[in-house]
This record gives sequence, C-alpha cells and structure tokens, in this order.
Amino acid sequence: MKAQYQRYIAPVLFLATDYVAILLAEKLALWVRNLTVSYQIGSGYIYFWVPIVFLVFLAQSQVYTKMQSLLDSSKKIFYALLYGIVACIALLYFFKESVVVSRLYVGLFSIFVIFTVFGLRYALRLFLKKAHLLYTPVILIGAGKTAERVLRFFRMDLGYRYDITGIIDDHPISKKVSEKFLLYGRFDEAEAIVRDSGIQDVIITAPGLKKGQLQHLIEQIQPYVRNISCVPDLIGTPMAGVEAKVLFSEEILMLTIKNNLASHWNRFVKRTFDLVCTIFGSILISPILIALTIVVAINNKGHVIFAHQRVGKNGVLFPCYKFQTMIPNAQEALEKYLKENPEACKEWEENFKLEHDPRVTKLGAFLRKTSLDELPQLWNVIRGDMSLVGPRPIVTKEIERYGEYFREYSMVLPGITGMWQASGRSDTTYEERVAMDTWYVHNWSVWVDLMYLFKTVKAVFCGKGAY
Repeated sequence: MKAQYQRYIAPVLFLATDYVAILLAEKLALWVRNLTVSYQIGSGYIYFWVPIVFLVFLAQSQVYTKMQSLLDSSKKIFYALLYGIVACIALLYFFKESVVVSRLYVGLFSIFVIFTVFGLRYALRLFLKKAHLLYTPVILIGAGKTAERVLRFFRMDLGYRYDITGIIDDHPISKKVSEKFLLYGRFDEAEAIVRDSGIQDVIITAPGLKKGQLQHLIEQIQPYVRNISCVPDLIGTPMAGVEAKVLFSEEILMLTIKNNLASHWNRFVKRTFDLVCTIFGSILISPILIALTIVVAINNKGHVIFAHQRVGKNGVLFPCYKFQTMIPNAQEALEKYLKENPEACKEWEENFKLEHDPRVTKLGAFLRKTSLDELPQLWNVIRGDMSLVGPRPIVTKEIERYGEYFREYSMVLPGITGMWQASGRSDTTYEERVAMDTWYVHNWSVWVDLMYLFKTVKAVFCGKGAY
C-alpha cells in the first residue's frame, strides 16, 4: 500500500475506533442504568451528538494526524475526553428542557468512556504494531549510538510505526544499524537521495554534527519532505515537560525545562494519587492478600512479614515490608554460600542480589518471581515511607554506589515499582539502575508514574528479569 494512502487510512481507522468506543461506553452505561429502572435515551443523542463532541476534542488534540509516543498521546486523549465530558454536561444543562438524562447514566458514561477509548485504541495500536501495518517510510540520517537508542524506542513504543527504508552516513558507527538497514550514501549526497526517494519523513540522529553542517543539511532536504525530526545534542538532559519557544525575529529556538519536583502542587498530586490507588487497590486485592498471608504463615511457621531497613527520602531509614521469603538463619546461610562460591560473591558485590539465592524458600522463589512478595509495601505507601512509583529502595551499603547521584535519589520517596522494575529488573546492570533512577527523578510526572505502573503489570505477568 502506498504511503500517501496510508497517511489517510490510519486517521480514519483511529477515528472509527474512537466512535465505536464512545458508542460502547454509552451502551454499557445505559445497560447498567437499566438494571434498576428502565430508562431510554434518544438515538440521535447516542449516535450523533455525544460522539461528535468527543471526536471534535480528540481531533483538536492532534491524535489523528500526528504520530507521537504512547505517553504523549495518552495525555492528550485523557484531556480531550475530560473536555468532552464537561462539554456534554454543559450541553445537557442548557438543553435540559428538551433532553432529560439521568445523572447516574452520565456518571457511568464518564467512567466507561475513558476505559473504552483507551482500551480499544491500545488494542488497535498493538494489532497494527504486531501485524506491521500502516507504517510510515522514513530515511534515517546518522547511524551511531543515538540512532540505536531512537530505533529501540520506536520499536518498543506502540505510538510509533516507522519503517526505516535506509540510512545516510559517512562512517556508520553502529553495526546494529548498518547491518540491518541499507546504506543509501554519504551526508553530501543527502539532498539527491531524499529528493529521488519520494519519502516524506526524515529523522536526523547525528547530534555530533556541527551547527553549520546540521543547518546546511536541513536546508538541503527540507524542500523535498513533509517532516524532518532532529535529535539535538541534549541526551540525558531532563526533558519531560519541556516547552519550545521560537524567537522569530532573532531566529532562536529557546527551550524551557521545568523542575516538576519543585512544584508543591505536583507533590500533592503524587501523594494523593498514591493514597487513592493504594487504598482502592488494596481493597480490590484483599482476597489475594489474605490468602497469601495464610500460605506464607503456614510455610514459614508463623513468620509472615519481614521488615528490612532501607534508605528513603532525605536519606532517612525506614522499615521496608515484604512477605517472608527466606529461611530463618538467612544471614549465616548467605555468608557460608558466598565463602564457598567466589562467582556468587562477585555477583553479590556487584548487584546486592543473587540469581540462585540459597536463603530463599521454594514458596519465596515463586513470590519473588511474581513480585507478590512486595505487596506488603502497600502499607509503606500508606504510611508515607514509599510511593507507588519511584527509585528502587536501596540499603545503606548501596549509597556509595550512587555517588553524586544519591542527591537525586534522596529527593523523592522510593517506589514499589519504577523504571528499573519495568525495564528488565534484574537483567539490567547496576550502573543502568542508577541511571534509570536519576532519569526518573529529573523527568517525573504523574503520566510517567501511570506509564510505569502499566509496564510493571506487563513485566510481572511475563516474569521478566525478576529473581
């Protein structure tokens, strides 16, 4: 299928999916409402007016015309749905004489529409990604480590469907990129290559280019393409919530970088988010918590909870709760095992974890594999010792491993889950863990928390990297 047709098919497909999701939410709300008292509503209201209001707000947020990350699109979709709900309520108020709508129905619909739109959109994105459909052809300029990272993100994120047709580079550094994609030519041939290819999207992943070279490259290829994306030399800089401003008269691009943690409102929102999700979540999974408590108590002869001292916000120690997963003489068993196994001793010194830990019981191994051993930390969240999402809680000996980055670690509450837990967990190196924790602190937002909660659920069900 030609790219120009795909550019129109994808928006129509997502728009149709949103329409179906809105109708489904209305029907579900009506069905639940009718469980008590029979209630009817006009078909014009259901099939036209309500959907059109929501689709207008969704279209205004550019979720049909602009390819963007799952996180960014989720934020825009949420606010579009919120505005749509408010708009519908306002319309009902102004036209209350001609349209009578149950408050229960409106409340149910407001909840259902968020779940149906996000659910069906996620299913569609997943299908398109797995089936490799409706992808946008792209030329990649630059084949170094930056290109590797960009391509890895595109591959993992459901929001992007880019098909790299080839690369342009003088001396490709990355073997992963150069071996996988066709090398079209050199930087000085970029204009002719892009012009003759007919491809309308170019991504420049060469932050090492000098300013003059980059500017000349963009000026050469811009007349022949619709979109040029460029990765600037700002890798590692906190960029969440960054705002770009153009000073036209001086031809200057100015970036405003916010410190989200400096906002009292953001900290209040995070704490409220933690409490609401933890309390309601604990109620929902209370049967699982009770069952696990009984099983652990039987398996460990009455020992259920283990409290280990961890480093929290501002370096304050706190008892981190877990289900008991170890034998009673755990410390002695560990010392003996490390003394007899030099390889295990080296592994312990590097990661403070063992893949084959002699202290862990069979039930404990299962609990750790599924991360169920960490459920008692929900009480830590309620107490204010921890957050649902944050840097992983460390022991005192690990402080020196963080070095200068311990300052970032101690700025926030440690989390039950976080970037490390959702990104391979024990499959990552210690240096990568520190980098992930630091990145999280610099780029925190409620939306980042939601993303990693969702990723953690997937990681737990897949059992990825946990021991």
